[in-house]
Amino acid sequence: MNSPKHIMITGLFVLVGFSSGCSSIVAHTQDENPAPYAGTKSAMKNVKKSWYDYDIYGQVYLYIIDTPFSFVADTVLYPLDTYQFRKRTAKRTENFK
Repeated sequence: MNSPKHIMITGLFVLVGFSSGCSSIVAHTQDENPAPYAGTKSAMKNVKKSWYDYDIYGQVYLYIIDTPFSFVADTVLYPLDTYQFRKRTAKRTENFK
């Protein structure tokens, strides 16, 4: 049961699990006002940038892998993002009155 193949597969799943949605995590921790699906937008922007920039061409595969995981993480965080977005816009319109 604990053959090296099983340990390596388990380690791979743990690594993917911890790194999943990396763009989403970055967008929600570094941005003061994250919008809904900010991580997916960031991942797509990184894919386009690394696709045309030949210096970081190898990173395009990492961003392509990260995009669906960021989409899932953003979908899970969507209710929170929507609540915060509506709260900010209500406060902004209140200030203009």
